[in-house]
Amino acid sequence: MGFPLYLLPQDKDFVYLSFKLGNNEGGKNRWFGRGRTAKELRTVAQTDQLAADIRQALQGAFPDPLFKHPTLSGEWLTLARLPLADLKSQADATSRVALKTLVFEKILHAFVIAEKLRDESLQAAGMQPVLATPDNEDDLPIPNSMRQPLNQILYGPPGTGKTYHTALCAVSLLERLTEDETKAKYDTHERLRARYDEYQQAGRIQFVTFHQAFSYEDFVEGIKPVLTDDIVDATKETSRDIGYIIADGIFKVMSQRSIYALHLQRQQRLAEAASIPQTAALDFDTIFERFIESLRTKDNVGEEVIFHTKTNKSLFLQHIKEDGTTYFKYENGKSNNRLQVTRKGLRKIYDSNMLSEDNEIGENQIIVDHGRDRTVYWAAFREFLKFRTQSQEDNPTQNAQVSIGEALQLAVIDPTIAAETAQDFNYDKLTPADFAQAPRFVLIIDEINRGNVASIFGELITLLEEGKRAGRPERLTARLPYSKADFTVPPNLYLIGTMNTADRSVEALDTALRRRFSFTEMQPKAQVIREQIGTNGVIGEGAAAIDVARILEVLNSRLEQLLDHDHCLGHALLLLDEPDLASLRTAFARNIVPLLQEYFFGDWGKIGLVLGEKFVTTLPRSAAGRYPLAPFKGYDSAGLHDKPLYRLIEPDKWDAEAFRSLYPATI
Repeated sequence: MGFPLYLLPQDKDFVYLSFKLGNNEGGKNRWFGRGRTAKELRTVAQTDQLAADIRQALQGAFPDPLFKHPTLSGEWLTLARLPLADLKSQADATSRVALKTLVFEKILHAFVIAEKLRDESLQAAGMQPVLATPDNEDDLPIPNSMRQPLNQILYGPPGTGKTYHTALCAVSLLERLTEDETKAKYDTHERLRARYDEYQQAGRIQFVTFHQAFSYEDFVEGIKPVLTDDIVDATKETSRDIGYIIADGIFKVMSQRSIYALHLQRQQRLAEAASIPQTAALDFDTIFERFIESLRTKDNVGEEVIFHTKTNKSLFLQHIKEDGTTYFKYENGKSNNRLQVTRKGLRKIYDSNMLSEDNEIGENQIIVDHGRDRTVYWAAFREFLKFRTQSQEDNPTQNAQVSIGEALQLAVIDPTIAAETAQDFNYDKLTPADFAQAPRFVLIIDEINRGNVASIFGELITLLEEGKRAGRPERLTARLPYSKADFTVPPNLYLIGTMNTADRSVEALDTALRRRFSFTEMQPKAQVIREQIGTNGVIGEGAAAIDVARILEVLNSRLEQLLDHDHCLGHALLLLDEPDLASLRTAFARNIVPLLQEYFFGDWGKIGLVLGEKFVTTLPRSAAGRYPLAPFKGYDSAGLHDKPLYRLIEPDKWDAEAFRSLYPATI
């Protein structure tokens, strides 16, 4: 939805970003562009109450007083004041970007408030969004095989194997297996990890870590600097300069690959239904890559590449860019302007000519209705068709079958393949079979709570929901702020996040994402230590034996009493390199003690309550190095000199007896 800026109220200094705050909107259910659902779940009275709740919540979030619009009716709520100077064309780039960010954040804030109340109103009425039933099953093309959580977060204390577990989770999703089935198929973690690496190299899995500097521009899209090549003369010498492009972020790239997979799956299904073998000639991208590679080979060995127009004029190849864009000049051409042919332009011509099933089309039948210089495109497309036919004749066995995996690999090598398909993709043509069979993709977000979620996700916070993805009756499409392209999250892209519950930034995340993600707790498991360390978790023998698994259980019990369930110790912290005392000392010194210092903010008294007197000692008042407080008039220091001081006992003094003291002989 759009709204012209000149209709917004303004004065001599500011334009006021605002919207009409209605109340009795019974039955309309319109909040920031949300239309009425196909089967409205609320009564008119419930919808009126929802409108009133949203009105009250928004006025609380944006406390500026309501005002009357100078030309439009109703009461208007101000989200932000936009300086007129920054809206003018001569404003500097920094001011314009800052202004766009402000507008986006304010609208998103209001949108999230409205959506949260909208979902809660359904729960309050004892209802849930409509799922597949015999009556509406045809309306919901996403099949049961996709009912696994599309968005999930693995959360728990440090060292519980959250990141480690993402490999199992991702491979299970891609192969449509339960985690137990995947463990049985890949009986060792090394085999599982090898399979994970194969999927990652194929572009089916991507891994990213959030941090404080991570932004929307990194995740979705943004303006990025690039080095550009500029041809100086016919000798092909180039100069390099700085330019700027709208670059796709990791989430958008994975979405484009997912859409491209849906496109390939549909092509394959249609070909099978028509009993047409899916040959390489039917795949434009495969032939284009080979065609460009053949031109590069000729150019590299010094062979002159010449195309001919309809009127038999000669076009000489000048340069081939990495993305496959080719540049030509006419023979004896005096103009310095380069004639270019792009992949996208050639694809449009390929599609518009509607190649027949027998893959034959004559020169006189070629229709060129795209491109800046159609004469050049006609010549290039004719050579493309010749190459296409020749490649099949030279090696029909090799070209007999192009798998979806091979096509996806080309899209990973050249992202423009998937990007161009995603730009014009029509989900309405897909069937339940297309959704069920489409290859899945997984994006793993490690430390998801470390970034500014509202800033990084932007409009995706809403688009990620299963019910609002492509293929659902209530699917949502957003207009991206930089490319101005419409964007919908595909249904075959899965998100796996990891979250450390001991991190102090976790509180700000739960409210924003809990409605969009399924949360799976990862707990400390002493059983893992018993299976992997020593004999049933015991290292050493006889009087020197130490039960490492029991140490973990006892320390976590004490931490829960002093803090809470989220501030425990994960089993990975005590998975020793070697089952001996030296490795246990190292694990405690490097992993356990620093984490306890973080948990208790350096309060060694409480650390002593966890570890005991064999690890933390109290410094006596008469100890060397403890000096009396300086005299200072006017300040009551009574009792301060009696404050106990604590010291950590040197790690090399931690013997087997010290570690056994961590757990009592009997309880």
